Amino acid sequence: MLEGKYAKQTIKFLIVSIILFFFIRYIYIHWTSVSQYQWKFNYPLLSVSLILVIANFIFLVWIWKKLILRMGYFLKLKKAFKIFFYSTMGKYVPGKVWAILGAVYLCEKEGIPPKASGTAAVLFQALNMIAGLLLVLLVSGTKFLGGVPKILYLPLVLILVILIYPPLMEKVLNILLKLLKREPVRINLSFRHNLGFTFLFLLSWFVYGVAFNVFIRSLTPYSWDLVPFMASAFVFSYVIGFLSVFVPGGLGVREGILVFYLSHYLPLPVATLIALLSRLWMTAAEFLGLAVSFRL
Repeated sequence: MLEGKYAKQTIKFLIVSIILFFFIRYIYIHWTSVSQYQWKFNYPLLSVSLILVIANFIFLVWIWKKLILRMGYFLKLKKAFKIFFYSTMGKYVPGKVWAILGAVYLCEKEGIPPKASGTAAVLFQALNMIAGLLLVLLVSGTKFLGGVPKILYLPLVLILVILIYPPLMEKVLNILLKLLKREPVRINLSFRHNLGFTFLFLLSWFVYGVAFNVFIRSLTPYSWDLVPFMASAFVFSYVIGFLSVFVPGGLGVREGILVFYLSHYLPLPVATLIALLSRLWMTAAEFLGLAVSFRL
């Protein structure tokens, strides 16, 4: 049983490695186009982009702390910060549940029952993903979803809002958790509370979108008109990468989607390199947060 489990994980990592190999190979083959592109490196802007991401991490920790409080338990911000970053590393293990299991385990050591911390962790991810998709629709709309008729734009927004309704969300989440062979959750929050948390996650995604634009501008300038589109491309790729349950950290999936959208306005080899660099950028921010949590 264990051997089969490890074999599956090995296969998943191999698939991710192959995808990344072809990304890197493509850049290598087209290195002339990449090297001749008008890059304009701006290290102060790069620093600002990292600061924005880390500040957003702190904001997300605060949201998660508030969710724990809604479950009836108090967690100090410093402790919440440590647990958040320790458990975040679990997303790089196939299955996506390891980050949640890590948070549950660490919260239990702080006297918070697994049922409460588990529900808070699942709600955190669910509302966060819904908020990300809402931001894409609200910010870029039909420009981003080129193949979607305008008449379907509002229904898509309404569907996402309806999914926030606690009884419906509970049913949907429990079906997904059952498929992942995890314990069901019970959502005791009101619709108003869910809306409030979704709004906070919308703000968080907005900051991520701004940070991503600053990151690209630290490498190369582009029209200000493209800022909403670039932000939406990053958010959408992040959400789809996260929802790719059996790919650790969304590796390859996030980059592929990002390349697709960035290549609308940047040369394909350049878009590919920026997508790969954005992974290093986000990972660097995560490890900076983790390093800070070690010292708390």
